[in-house]
Amino acid sequence: MPTLPTVMPACLLALVLCACASEPEAAPMRLMVKLAQPSTDAVVIAGQVSASIGRPARYVAATSDAWHALSVSCSTERDCDAVLQRLRADTAHFAAVQRDERKRFVSP
Repeated sequence: MPTLPTVMPACLLALVLCACASEPEAAPMRLMVKLAQPSTDAVVIAGQVSASIGRPARYVAATSDAWHALSVSCSTERDCDAVLQRLRADTAHFAAVQRDERKRFVSP
């Protein structure tokens, strides 16, 4: 029967390999879209984004009639990048797409 001192290095190695092999999960991504045709209809805008990326999008806010902030769930950073690529490819609906990297102030 193996003893703890002989099994522990193998267990630690297995944990390290699993941690290295998995990509860290990404948080929901906020993004900004500039519509090809300006609109203020949040439901339609979220629907266009959802249709383009094949998953639900949540409307967050408008900064103008053309620019809108939305939130999309991604499983990994690579998945978030794929979402951005799909939206950028949909030039019929979106003139520009970028991550929303604006600072958010949270009151206590």
